[in-house]
Amino acid sequence: MAKKILLILLWLMLPATLYAGGLVTGKSRMRFEPGDKVLFSTDFRDCPVGEFPEGFDKFEKAMECVKYDEHIWIAPSTDNGMRLWKKMELGDDDFSISYDLLINPEKKKGTWPKMKLRVLTEGKSEKEWDKEAHPAVGMPYDVTFYGDRVEVGQIGRVKNTGHLAAKKLHFDLEVRRHQFRVFMEGKRLVSIPFKGKAHGFEFAVWESPAYGVLISDILVTRYTKKEAKPTPEKLGIGITKTKEGMKLTVPEKVLFDFNKFVLKSEAKEALSVVADIIRAHPARQIVVTGYTDNIGSDEYNLKLSLQRAQSVADYLIYCGKVESEIFRIEGKGKAEPVASNATEEGRAKNRRVEIRLISR
Repeated sequence: MAKKILLILLWLMLPATLYAGGLVTGKSRMRFEPGDKVLFSTDFRDCPVGEFPEGFDKFEKAMECVKYDEHIWIAPSTDNGMRLWKKMELGDDDFSISYDLLINPEKKKGTWPKMKLRVLTEGKSEKEWDKEAHPAVGMPYDVTFYGDRVEVGQIGRVKNTGHLAAKKLHFDLEVRRHQFRVFMEGKRLVSIPFKGKAHGFEFAVWESPAYGVLISDILVTRYTKKEAKPTPEKLGIGITKTKEGMKLTVPEKVLFDFNKFVLKSEAKEALSVVADIIRAHPARQIVVTGYTDNIGSDEYNLKLSLQRAQSVADYLIYCGKVESEIFRIEGKGKAEPVASNATEEGRAKNRRVEIRLISR
């Protein structure tokens, strides 16, 4: 019996062992929460079927309220699509926009209809708040659904969805700490920097048959409390005290795609936290060292590790506002492994960037 109990305890402990030290990213960690102050909300329940919805400031082409699956939606009523604008001074931070979307399976013709929510930031005056490009032209803060994929701004595809006709999809856009975050079904798809001020938003549908796209449950909120920055541990950053000061270890997957040295969008959040740590712990020298696993030639790995270290240092200098004179950049390739290169898990740990803060 004692042996059986011991085996059960070991089994219960196994998941924690497997995942201890594993990669933590914004996609796995962050979940959407709406703001605490509602600025605008409509589920169209008060809109009679066949009539135009109230509460918007501008429209193009024909649309009307429809009933589908015992719910009221807004939809284009001709094959020409629709554009619907709402003017709102949302500012440059701390707001969210949510909505439901459904592709009508009875109205699909050949290609899937296209629909996007565009956050309006281009207008420079009271008269130009709605001056944005044609829906088919990508703007920085577009969230576009093509029937089988989601694209964001000008970075392109962020998720393949398959053909989701007749399935209600819930989208959330969140601007916090000057980051534009896109969520689908409560899970974060992507985060990019947000610049400028939002003057409102636009729903646009094109290449769609009449009643091909349905939209409802639009909610705009304000966050009245500032969002706290995530802790280094939650971002996958290791912190070790050393005799000379401090060492920060950032895994490859937090910073780069495999075999690349250009920072991923997720990396910028982690490096912003690193910059905060550097400012809180002044150092006389900062040594940024890149490492790889043992796959590939020594020459290639040395070059890649140096390029990665340089990318991290450049971000800390130019975006984190850390003075450049105290940096030293190194690339050590496959040298000084922290785990066995015989397994993928070990190789992943070896692909890292270390940032040593030398204060003594």
